Amino acid sequence: MRHLLAALALCPLAALAAPSDSPWTPDRAFVQYGEQTDTRAVTLGLNWDWSWSRPLGSGLLSGYHDVAIGRWRAEVDEGHKNFTQLGYTPVLRWWSSGQPGGFFVEGGIGVNVVSPRFHTVNKRVGSNFTFGDHLGAGWRSSGGTEVSLRFQHFSNGGLASPNPAVDFWQVRLSIPLQTP
Repeated sequence: MRHLLAALALCPLAALAAPSDSPWTPDRAFVQYGEQTDTRAVTLGLNWDWSWSRPLGSGLLSGYHDVAIGRWRAEVDEGHKNFTQLGYTPVLRWWSSGQPGGFFVEGGIGVNVVSPRFHTVNKRVGSNFTFGDHLGAGWRSSGGTEVSLRFQHFSNGGLASPNPAVDFWQVRLSIPLQTP
């Protein structure tokens, strides 16, 4: 398991080294902070914008791939414990302006591995594997910087027991890595 986590953690670094015209070159990098009752999380990640988009109502529907590595610090019986979260999430995003810029809302459902198996004083999760779904809203400036507020829910979807929810309110800052 440790070797798998190390390999997944190196994927974003390899993507940054890819030539700028490569599909492996990320479009954005982000840092995110989140909290729930007894856990705090800091997450770093990369996004790859989809080439696909469609008009929807008065706006534009598009999306991106999100790859993340996070560090969760939880209150446990012994004091505090750290957990590492690796995830991949495809995300749908709706732009109110009809183009990528200004106000947006988004949602996604992805897969995650949390190691060691997550627990707190009051919660024990039945597996390292979780689904992570989120809803968020934010703003992209004319320079491409994004700020968003998100609610993210982690659960193993009933694949293992117990299955308590791990829910975070998150603030995300995202910056472009490529010039248009």
